[in-house]
Amino acid sequence: MSKYRSSLGAKAFGEHADPGLIVACESHQEAMRFLSSSLAQPNGIALLQGPPGSGKSTIVREQAGWMMRDSAVALVEGTHVSPRELLTAMLNQFGIETVTEQEDLLLQMVNTFASRKTLEGASPVLIIDDADRSMPSTMRLVNWLAALEVHDRYSLRIVLTGKERLTKLAQNDSLRRLARRHPATYTLNPLTPRETLIYLRTRLIAAGGERSERVFPMDVCEELHERSRGWPGLLNECAMGVMDRMKELRSARPVPRVIVTRDGETVAEYELKNKKQYIIGRTDLADIVIKDSYVSKIHALLKVYGNAVVLIDLNSTNGTKVNSREVEKTILKNNDVIALGRHRLKIENAPAISTEMAEKIRAADTVVLKNLDDLRRSRARRTIAALKHK
Repeated sequence: MSKYRSSLGAKAFGEHADPGLIVACESHQEAMRFLSSSLAQPNGIALLQGPPGSGKSTIVREQAGWMMRDSAVALVEGTHVSPRELLTAMLNQFGIETVTEQEDLLLQMVNTFASRKTLEGASPVLIIDDADRSMPSTMRLVNWLAALEVHDRYSLRIVLTGKERLTKLAQNDSLRRLARRHPATYTLNPLTPRETLIYLRTRLIAAGGERSERVFPMDVCEELHERSRGWPGLLNECAMGVMDRMKELRSARPVPRVIVTRDGETVAEYELKNKKQYIIGRTDLADIVIKDSYVSKIHALLKVYGNAVVLIDLNSTNGTKVNSREVEKTILKNNDVIALGRHRLKIENAPAISTEMAEKIRAADTVVLKNLDDLRRSRARRTIAALKHK
């Protein structure tokens, strides 16, 4: 696993993602309303189904969090859980210490607690995630729990999640008591293309990523939606794959460099990799310092884009030339030479520029130029402050 994936990618879409971050789509919101409504009914039982990665676990975790404010809730992962493990998990999450492993005593403790809470007006809730992957003996236990009553009221509300076959499972002869409660069923739907875009960008921003529209532009979001069919789990995997490939491409791409020479002798080299912009000037506060009387204190600006380097003259006294041609702003190509007095700044590893990117940069430069006065004032303040302390 790459370092990039183990950090930002994993924080956004993988094992380090914030479980409390909910990017709710329409189907998610409908499922939440469905669960709240179903559990408020006298039969108090609901089935939530969808393929792996459809968001079932996220939904029931959120539902459990809401219901814990007013009721005792036990949320149990059903995969291969045994009857004893289920009962113990229920009691522990209900806040009851278990001092025995005997199933009949554990059942009695659950029954007593559920009956008391139901009489108080807040019957407890049991949520089994991936119930269709539970052991047959565990489902027989669930069937028994579904029949618990006190004063003609069901004393345990139940939510089961699973794949599309969950409804058929509930109709099994061994689950007659559960079926007798006529559980309501909701089947999750995938994200729409628009929801996919919102999902990807929101999770990346929440993880600390910047410029999410560049990592996940419209065409990439559309492709990922098609690959994942809109299911969040598969979408997460696809998104991490995209971020891995971006890291590999960035690592393989040569870093743009500026080679500074004076009278043919190399005096400095700069890699343009850690910042988005570099000031060229005579002052020591510049990023690329050129000690030449021809050069203004704040002479020019290099803007570094993902696939372009742009040079902008900052109203310098003597102007800026690229390949012997005076420019105000220009997209630099590989081996272009900036002439500043007796100094030459050669650009190496400048990325090739496409027509589409050139149009975007020209549009962006309009905004950049509007902010140049602020930039110059900021640099001037720093220069004045530095001179005062000399």
